[in-house]
Amino acid sequence: KIKSEDYLAMEIEVWTDIMCPYCHIGKIHYEKAMQQFAHADRVDFVIKAFRLSSSLPDRGNGIPVTEYLTKMAGYSENAVQKMFADIKSLAENAGAKFNLPNAIAANTLDAHRLIKFAAEKEVASKVMQELTKAYFEDALDYSDIEVLVKIGVHCGLCETEVRDMLNGERVKEEVENDIREANALEIDTVPTFLFDRKQAIIGSASVEVFLETLNKACVQQTTQTPLSETHVRRGKSCNADGVCEI
Repeated sequence: KIKSEDYLAMEIEVWTDIMCPYCHIGKIHYEKAMQQFAHADRVDFVIKAFRLSSSLPDRGNGIPVTEYLTKMAGYSENAVQKMFADIKSLAENAGAKFNLPNAIAANTLDAHRLIKFAAEKEVASKVMQELTKAYFEDALDYSDIEVLVKIGVHCGLCETEVRDMLNGERVKEEVENDIREANALEIDTVPTFLFDRKQAIIGSASVEVFLETLNKACVQQTTQTPLSETHVRRGKSCNADGVCEI
């Protein structure tokens, strides 16, 4: 068992996208695991952007997620219904409201920019949770400027600053850098959690798996394990083409 005084810090990176239902559930499981992790106060949680379908419309012009899944992602109606049933079960077990059949699929660039801006104010995790909730539970168009501003203000950000950021190009390059880094690391599915780049969880793993992985990464903190040898645990996820596991 590692003593607190011997434990320095752990960096946890997560590549995620707002419109991935497994990202919402995975984040809930991660947060529940952190409540049980002895060194939670020494974790640096870094949110990295990943865009599943960059061709989707933005600025409040999103489309019904069922239309996206059948017409753009190529699912049959039966496959969509099976996906919804499976995700509903996961959501209920996680204590999340399930409203995915009414959700809106939209371009996630501005939402990622809001998360990057929020990171400057140390509320990125809260903003990300509100954004994925807006999609998964509240069926809101997260590309709508007013929705983004409302979320930002709710999380403690200045309304004027949020509007100025969204109306310009600020932090766009940071979003693009995250995507380039994901490509370099051969990350092509979300959510992908890296724990000091020694342990990894790809997908919406259980709370127990998250806690086990946190403890393993803590024990391995002093080692120099290359990413190619990272221990990987897997749950359900969505890939770069916007196709999610059923």
